[in-house]
Amino acid sequence: MKTAFPYPILVGDVTLMANEVWVDNIKLSLNLISDGEHVIALHSIKRDWSEIRVKVSVTVDSDELTAGVWDSLVCVAVVRNRKTNVRLSFPLRNESAGRWSGEVELRRGEHVGRCEIDAWIAAEVNGVGGRLVGRAENRWSADFEAKQPTRQRSIKMVWKDFPDHPSLKDFRDDPWILDAESGEPVLYLNSSLEGFRAVLDTASSAERKLVREVMATQIASEAWTAMFNSALYASVVEDGEPEWPGGWQEDVLRRMIPDFFPDISPDEALVELVNRRVRGESGSDLHARLMHSATLHSKKQKTVASAVRTLARMADSRDNS
Repeated sequence: MKTAFPYPILVGDVTLMANEVWVDNIKLSLNLISDGEHVIALHSIKRDWSEIRVKVSVTVDSDELTAGVWDSLVCVAVVRNRKTNVRLSFPLRNESAGRWSGEVELRRGEHVGRCEIDAWIAAEVNGVGGRLVGRAENRWSADFEAKQPTRQRSIKMVWKDFPDHPSLKDFRDDPWILDAESGEPVLYLNSSLEGFRAVLDTASSAERKLVREVMATQIASEAWTAMFNSALYASVVEDGEPEWPGGWQEDVLRRMIPDFFPDISPDEALVELVNRRVRGESGSDLHARLMHSATLHSKKQKTVASAVRTLARMADSRDNS
């Protein structure tokens, strides 16, 4: 699925950068701003802040602008918080050919969780004004819950005696279970299963180490699968536009979706996935793609290949002894 426009648009990348962040006129440390991840981590700011200003810049290929058919070019930064239903635009000033800069303002009463910062370029095309001719290749996330400026988060693992735990006793015979209902996902490991913890926590022999690695990979694969399903059901599509769920669920989707449909953008891929779910189409194709993605992220293929080689070496050693 590709988005088609009945008029010329920018082919080159529209690059959005967050250059500085000020919290009530105090400059935020650059360590909390990641150009690579496009994330601003705001967990460490004081709780009684009133306004955050993000200085941004937008650049495009100046030669493409000059050769194009666009008139009256304008660039705006767009801030959106899905939890509070806030959407604001901030005009940026043109500094030179192909470059705009300015500030966006985040007011405390308008934001919770995280918000998205995007950039749009509009122009008059063939006499029609207000045409969207370009959009930021990578949007930024201002995350009020993130301690580090990264979209990649680890899963918290907790050992529990399932039979003695009120919310886990129904799963007393399961070796592990993922809780993805609220906040960050938690992977619970069942300490009541005899020998299970000893296998995962120690490696006293080559055989036990092999079992531990294979088992850990299987746990990771199932965790990725469970998190993806939870994240997908938290996503919706409105007027053809994907509504990313935010938080860890969006992190999981953005990491796994390129494995499903590598030839289209993440936005288009999310629309396709949600529409398939809503239409109730057969899930065999998506299930196969999900298994493939979970295998890649859990590194199952490498672990299995390594286990096979180790077993072969062990067998040869026994035969030669």
